[in-house]
Amino acid sequence: MWKRHNNPPPILLVIGAHRDELDFGEQVSASLDPQFYSILRIPHGISGERPRTDQLNEFRKRHRELYLQILQHIEPGHRLLIDLHQGLDSGDLFADILSSDGDLLKHLYPKLNQTLQQQPGQIRCIQLVSDTTLSYLPTDADHSLVAKPDIPEEIWNNPEILYVGLEIYMENEGGDNDAEKQTAVTLIERIAEYIMH
Repeated sequence: MWKRHNNPPPILLVIGAHRDELDFGEQVSASLDPQFYSILRIPHGISGERPRTDQLNEFRKRHRELYLQILQHIEPGHRLLIDLHQGLDSGDLFADILSSDGDLLKHLYPKLNQTLQQQPGQIRCIQLVSDTTLSYLPTDADHSLVAKPDIPEEIWNNPEILYVGLEIYMENEGGDNDAEKQTAVTLIERIAEYIMH
């Protein structure tokens, strides 16, 4: 375990950005050491369901506003922001880890698969980029997929704090599987250990 150097705790965990995921986030965060994790609970997050075409502009506006509000909760001692989500299992997929830091993803990918004893491909590392045009893509992106995220770049590409999005895929809607919750805790702790060392 790393040594704590700053106040507040160095890691800010965001839960409930999608309102139907708040309960899962609460259960995961209850297993984390409050000495190292600040929990930002969003009690009235946006819907995780895909909006209709006529709702898309309003949804994007609310989504952007919600994420920009997170900036107000980032304090000087925070070094890592983990944005926790859950999704439904889509085959063998296990978890997505998203960050603009390609080196982080490159080093984490084999370690996380080994720690969780997953087969290759069950954990996806996705490098966040501002432009997915081929000529703009990172040259070392062979270790991961790339994507342009819907959240504001002020969050995922913030020079003051490293953003990591984490999506855990559940077998059943509602996420009552203790193994999946423990997997989320393990992934969060491994990501934090890597950043804090």
